[in-house]
Amino acid sequence: MIVFAWPLLAVTAVFLSSTQSPPVDASPCKPASTTMANGIGITVRSAGGNNPEQACEVLVRDRNGRTVFTDRGFNAEIHPATGRDVDNDGRPDAVVGIDAGGGNRCCWEYPVISFNPSPHVLLKLPQLAAFDFETLPGKTLIWTTAAFYDLGPDMADSPTVETVHEFRPTGFIDVTPDYCARMLAGELRGPGDIRDLLNALSLRSKQASRTDTGSSFDRDQTRVAARSIALQQIYCGQIDAASQLVLEVWPASEQSPIGGSSKTLSAAAGPTSRES
Repeated sequence: MIVFAWPLLAVTAVFLSSTQSPPVDASPCKPASTTMANGIGITVRSAGGNNPEQACEVLVRDRNGRTVFTDRGFNAEIHPATGRDVDNDGRPDAVVGIDAGGGNRCCWEYPVISFNPSPHVLLKLPQLAAFDFETLPGKTLIWTTAAFYDLGPDMADSPTVETVHEFRPTGFIDVTPDYCARMLAGELRGPGDIRDLLNALSLRSKQASRTDTGSSFDRDQTRVAARSIALQQIYCGQIDAASQLVLEVWPASEQSPIGGSSKTLSAAAGPTSRES
């Protein structure tokens, strides 16, 4: 299992600034290279010049040395998933990382490059995601975490929703509904594991939050967890369960706006059923 960060949904783009300056002590471009089993070569190298935002270059070349992909950023890397079958066509793919955010640890994106039948970029993964190569051997799953920064008390405690997609002949398909029951029951391990959030919603903690008793910190943590779980329930089509959680966690005077936010989350999170 290979994990890396990704804000999948476009809502996170609001918080990314292209005008930020790189920190003084930022790490320089780190040269690297590898050759895949199919002869594809990948190189990360310093691009030179006076623009730190374009200081690092990644090149992907076919077995004949022809460049089939290149990009520049503040930094770049060869992702460990390179050489694995990401698109489920039985052949190895390349995954590279590009830091377009000036070393601010916010703005990495990960192009996934297939070479079948010819070199092409399958998609570019923004930051909170995980490749799962083990759950279904030969069928890679791509888990993502979408953060809704405008629905939390601060960026660190923003509610999130977990989704999982799979490459099939018909496209990049949302298969989250296949995993909703186990995820919300706390039975998944690795990507999609939300046990920490579920464990934060004990009967005692929910009651203290609803009655505004106990410490304010504990109440805040309960509500942070509840927002994410309610969002996940909504995405999974469990609207009644999400509504019930709102009633159990928030005081009556605050339940209406929370319920309204849940509707917004449902619309923003996307489809609730698998494409076919």
